[in-house]
Amino acid sequence: MRKEGISVISFAQGEPDFATPAPIKAAAVEALEQNITRYTPAGGMPELRQAVAEQLSRDTGLSYTFKQVTVTSGAKEALYLALQAICDAGDEVIIPAPYWVSYVEQARLAYATPVIIDTDEASNFKLKPEQLAAALTPRTRMVILCSPSNPTGMVYTADELQALAEVLRPSSAIVITDEIYDHICYNNNFCRWLQVAPDFAERTLVINGASKTFAMTGWRIGYAGGPVAYIEGMRSIQSHSTTHPASIAQYASLKAFRPSDELDAIVAHMKTAFQERRDLMLEELAQIPGVSCLVPDGAFYVFPNITGLLNQPLRDGVTCATSKALAEYLLEKAHIAVVFGEAFGTPGYVRLSYAQDNASLREGMRRFREAVAR
Repeated sequence: MRKEGISVISFAQGEPDFATPAPIKAAAVEALEQNITRYTPAGGMPELRQAVAEQLSRDTGLSYTFKQVTVTSGAKEALYLALQAICDAGDEVIIPAPYWVSYVEQARLAYATPVIIDTDEASNFKLKPEQLAAALTPRTRMVILCSPSNPTGMVYTADELQALAEVLRPSSAIVITDEIYDHICYNNNFCRWLQVAPDFAERTLVINGASKTFAMTGWRIGYAGGPVAYIEGMRSIQSHSTTHPASIAQYASLKAFRPSDELDAIVAHMKTAFQERRDLMLEELAQIPGVSCLVPDGAFYVFPNITGLLNQPLRDGVTCATSKALAEYLLEKAHIAVVFGEAFGTPGYVRLSYAQDNASLREGMRRFREAVAR
């Protein structure tokens, strides 16, 4: 549509609109000038793995070494490798819904069985201990948690994570904690899984990366940290697939993962901007009859309930029966892109990213409001 000259505003893109911070870009230039353009060891440069291990140690209060880290082509590859290395046919992977779109498919690619647990607005889209207890079976191999969440933006509190840990302790389930949005949190409630449950360290894989915090989505730098046996299994698969991310991106990421007051200030600025945009989008959504939305505490998404717009005549007499149909209608008629809730296992909702400038947010919301007017 854009190639045809149509002005399309996309709320679908899950990436910051900010430029990668200058110190990181400068490090990439330095890598080029120093000819750091050759293969690195599978799983990444030892010095980068060490920097990540030190970051994990600071984050969790536990002690990590470089042998407990593999650097991957984005956090998505880290998740894929974990499921491939750990899961077999017949294993079950517990996934709360709404879920990030790749969790279910990656479990299936490992021949495991996804066990979907539906959450709702009453629990702020968070997995409840009694739901987890009911889903556990002798075949449960893995539980995937994501906080702050994509797509809902919800954040688990320490008490909520502790309650889930109490349920999981008698089991042998491995926990994957996806913390890719860890630095984009707007309250003081954010807590990491291993801060609450350090006794799970030998059966937890932490998934994270540079994409969201440092606006480095295209650099494709993710990582997994956890027990050596799991990491070695993942790196073995990695050595026969991608081997490692680009050497230049790895070298630049050393700057991202080492302590830096300058980068801390840049990240804080981006978070402040995201929070202001969140508040603006919530104000705009509140003006649309038939739409309601919980206040997200993290990431850069809102996940509004749009069931009040379904099976009702909208502009030009159009009726949409599903959130997928509504998303297609908004793209065709209003020229705005959203992601329908079915993609996240939760029909009746849409996900909108507010990782863009205020003028685009206002214009996109104006188009939304006019398109769904009765």
